[in-house]
Amino acid sequence: MEGSTPSPTFHANEYEPTPKKLFLCSMIRMIAACAHNRVMGAGGTLPWKIKADWDYFLDTTKDGVLIMGRRCYEDFTEYARTRQVVALSRDPEIVFPHACKASNLPDGIKLAQSMGKNVWICGGEKVYRDAMTLAEELYITLIDAHFEGDAHFPPWEQYFNREISRKEIFSEGQRLTFLVLGK
Repeated sequence: MEGSTPSPTFHANEYEPTPKKLFLCSMIRMIAACAHNRVMGAGGTLPWKIKADWDYFLDTTKDGVLIMGRRCYEDFTEYARTRQVVALSRDPEIVFPHACKASNLPDGIKLAQSMGKNVWICGGEKVYRDAMTLAEELYITLIDAHFEGDAHFPPWEQYFNREISRKEIFSEGQRLTFLVLGK
């Protein structure tokens, strides 16, 4: 009887002689803290000493790769011993102890992603500005105070306008708002 024997069905997606490698793309996040006037740095360091803010930064980024500019790295050097860090500099002579080096942000991101962990953009001002379109989330601590400084966090509102979480605390006489924002 014609048609009584089912013909074998072939589905091209059922068998692949060469397995494809799955690369998990790490998430790119920015993390920063700033005051009312968007100040985030003064003379190459934070203009405040607020333990809750620093502990939040260290805890939040502990399992990721940190990308930062030269001045930020210089202030972070003692912590770089226990972290994976990519420091950015166009100067071919500069060496960063305890960090990998990249000459620009795109190369730094590629290097950080090759390490298989989430990527944290950690400053400074130009690095944050350049990363606004690249990052998927922004972790920003708003400090309810005014500080003097020479580094300012760039406007983020047009890029990160979806609030994911918010937590407010009082620490050392300061009100801190920990925001996680998405696109």
